[in-house]
This record gives sequence, structure tokens and C-alpha cells, in this order.
Amino acid sequence: MGYLPNQQQFQAQNFPQSIFLNQNYLSASTPLALGFQPFGYPQGKNFVYAYAQQANFSIEKDLGGGFALNLAYNFNGGRHLNRPINANTIRGDLMVANFNAALAAGKTPSSPFTVSGCGVTGAGVPYVDSSLMNFFRPSGLNPSIAAYYLSPAVPGGAACVGLAQQLLQGLASQHFNTNCDPTTFVGCIPFGDMDANFSNGSSVYHGLTANLRKRFRSHYEFLASYTWSHAIDDSTDLQSTLTPQDSYFPSADRSTSLFDQRQRFVFSGVYQTGKLSGSGFASKLFSNWTFAPLVEFGSGRPFNLITGDDNLQLSSLTGRPNTTVDPFCGKVYKSKYSPTGTLQEPCINGFVLTQTNPTLAQLDGNLGRNAGITPWTVFNDMRVAKKVYFGERFNMDLMVDMFNIANRYNVAAVSPFFQNAGQATAAYDPRQFQFALKLNW
Repeated sequence: MGYLPNQQQFQAQNFPQSIFLNQNYLSASTPLALGFQPFGYPQGKNFVYAYAQQANFSIEKDLGGGFALNLAYNFNGGRHLNRPINANTIRGDLMVANFNAALAAGKTPSSPFTVSGCGVTGAGVPYVDSSLMNFFRPSGLNPSIAAYYLSPAVPGGAACVGLAQQLLQGLASQHFNTNCDPTTFVGCIPFGDMDANFSNGSSVYHGLTANLRKRFRSHYEFLASYTWSHAIDDSTDLQSTLTPQDSYFPSADRSTSLFDQRQRFVFSGVYQTGKLSGSGFASKLFSNWTFAPLVEFGSGRPFNLITGDDNLQLSSLTGRPNTTVDPFCGKVYKSKYSPTGTLQEPCINGFVLTQTNPTLAQLDGNLGRNAGITPWTVFNDMRVAKKVYFGERFNMDLMVDMFNIANRYNVAAVSPFFQNAGQATAAYDPRQFQFALKLNW
């Protein structure tokens, strides 16, 4: 397969000289201006494996007559959970500031991502090609763009590189890389997004449970259980698409977990008629029946409302809407999941029109993570069985399993997009019957 163990990668056998292998495009003699650098999935520094802390306390009381009551508290705390955080994400506030400066200088870029060239406004504020700055990622200069600007193909390009390096020096205190030499590529970091596997996630679960149990006696038994619980975490899974809305403020994603189910009630039981007295037809017909119901009521589970559009950190699957209305932004949607009753996609129009440079937090949606709740679910199933004897050694079990007897419409999944958040996209199965016959000898 062409695997190179020392490099931990597969070699492209058909295109061994490809400019995209081993970043061959980084050439001072024949530079290729690659606006978006390769991305990666590194391991976070000081990574440790996760562990859980658990505790429980229960008390049980025998109520007599075969009845017992159990009350319990359960705690589970997840520590050092894996979570993806973009370690080299775009600084949206600097992107907008650069965009505003370009507009003030008379340029007409369509967005912060399309600012090109370089210059200084009348007020002395510099602007540079956003791709030259690797879109203001902490990694600093994009070496392939810088090499292109230094080539004869761009007259005066060296001035833009010098201006970009000057801007980076001013950002050194904010942990930006200032060591990139675009003529030799020494000190350069030729990467874009780096969705690193960090181990700084955490979760907590609190659960209170009450169980009423009836031991089998007088033909029946049952178990009724009610649980109130709350699960909280700051990440869902180790998927690159599930980075925080803002990787500079990952703690802002701490909220009720997707796995949270606040209330749940389950009743299960078994009733057996046993063998009735007598030897007539009625006795045989109504003897040896078993009825086993199972009923479950569950409160809805949270889901994350997202905009579905790329924000300045390119996190379209985790970017959330605003609960406040900005007259400069787009359409306002009514939503029961918003504390204000309205949702709107964040935008930079107001900052651009007023030539105001925003903070990072002002570019984020202010709706909390996992603010939506799916509808309650009710499941009602039952098994009915009849045992028929044919002598002492041979008998037969006739069984019918009924699922969702009431044929209730239970929502399984909903749309996460804030424009139609909560609209059902999938449902659990409708009423179903399953028949079985078992022979015993």
C-alpha cells in the first residue's frame, strides 16, 4: 500500500512528485499560492486518558405483602474527556478589523475572506491580504502566499509581506507566530485548521430514582420506576465537526448534555392466570395465559440549534443564532426555544456600516448550547402468551408481541436549524405486531 512507517503516511504511488505531497508546493523558486493550508487532527499537549468518578446512595424499605420501595441517588463525573478544539482557528475580530480597514482605504472586498493587496488608511490603519495572514490564525504568515508575494509575479509584493510581519509583531503578545521567514520557510507553520484532540472536557450526572417493586404473588408482579436526572457536559463527541462554537472560548459550550433526559417513568409487570380449576372447555381456554405490559414515559432530550452557515471560524455545524435582534442583520424567526422568543443569525453588517471592530464574543451567537428540547415520548408495549398442553411431555407456547399499541406518534429526530428548529425529521415505529409459536417437548 506504499505505507511509510517513519512518516506515518501513505505514499502516492501514481503521483510521487505531486506538489501536494509533503507540501512540495512550498517552493521559493516556483511558489504556488495556496490560500487554504492543509488541516490536521493532532493530539493536544499534555493529553491524558479520561476517567470517571462515581457515587451512589440507596435506601430500601420492605412495605409488607411483597411490596418494597427503593430510593436512590446516583452521581457520575467524567474527567479529562476527549473533545475537539481547533488549535489554529481564525480570529474573527481581526478579520473584521482588517476588512473595515480595507473598506476605509477605498477597496471593495466582498467579505473579510476576500481582502487582497495591502495598504494603509488615511488614519494610518494598515490592512493586508487576509490569505497572506492565513486568515489571522495564530500560526502567522501563510508561507505559500508570502512566497508568491515575494516573487516577480507580484510587483511591490514585498511591501505587503513586510506590512503583514509588522502586524504580526503587534500580535506577538496574543501568541501569534512571528518567526516565519518566507524566503526559507524556517519557522513557518504551513497549516490551516488543526482540530486537536484535547482531554479537558468534563461531564456530570445527577440522578434520583424511586422504585416500587411487587414480588410475584397472587398471580402478578410489577416494577414501577421514576427517575429525575440532569446531565451536563461541555462537548458531545470527538468529531472534528463538533468543535466549540468559538474555539477561543470552549468553556462557553458547557450546558445540558445531549444525553440528558430530565424525567422518565417505566412500568413493567407480569400477570399469569395459572391453571383454573375444572376440566371443561372454559377452564382450558382461560388457563395458562400471561400478560406482560411495558409502558414508558420519557421527557424530551436536548438538541443544539445551529445556523448551518459558516461563521468566521468556519464552524457551520456548531455556530448558534442570537436571541437578540440586530436591525442590520437578516430575517428574525420566532422560536419557542429562545428566551426572548426570537432567533436571528449573527452578522457583521452593523460593525462594517459603523466601522466598529467587534470583540470575539460579539461575533458568536448568544443562544446557549443544546437549548432545544424534543417532544415527550410514550412507548406502550405488551406480550400476550398462551401455553397449551398436549399431555405431560409436549406443550406449545403461542405468543403475540404488540409494540406501540396506542399507535402514538413519537418523534425520533428534529431539525437543528434555527429557521425551523424542532420540526420533526424522523419518527419511531408505528404500531407493530409480532407473532411466535414455540414447541416444547
